[in-house]
Amino acid sequence: MPDFADYSPELTRDFRGVRLWLPLHLHGVAAFRDTLDEKLDLAEYAHDELAEDANLTVLRRPELSVVAFHCRLPGGDVSAEDDATAELLRRVNAEQRAFLSSTRVAGRHVARIVVLNHRTDHTRVAETVATVRRHAADLASGSRP
Repeated sequence: MPDFADYSPELTRDFRGVRLWLPLHLHGVAAFRDTLDEKLDLAEYAHDELAEDANLTVLRRPELSVVAFHCRLPGGDVSAEDDATAELLRRVNAEQRAFLSSTRVAGRHVARIVVLNHRTDHTRVAETVATVRRHAADLASGSRP
């Protein structure tokens, strides 16, 4: 069996540059630029939709494709809002239609929508936003699982 690493320009390892060169060669830079613009637009859409919800606090307008937010509850108890955000994340991810990640920003538990996958389109982002808003409303009204 031939060792295909012997047939690459680097000889000792696989030809990693071909993974970038070939799609650029086949599709051109414009296709990648258009796809990136679409993902940035989808993040803006998610931001704008979530920012309108009284049960959510969106941290800032996305510069790339990450939209960070947390639950807003009546009374403004930070600990309760962090717990509600963790529960929101659990509920959305349990539906297995979208996967949200989380982090801590300034000590607060924050959920994130990250639009990266090339298959993600407006329909999927709108569905995810609707799911987040539905669960945020349930949590704000005191609904527990």
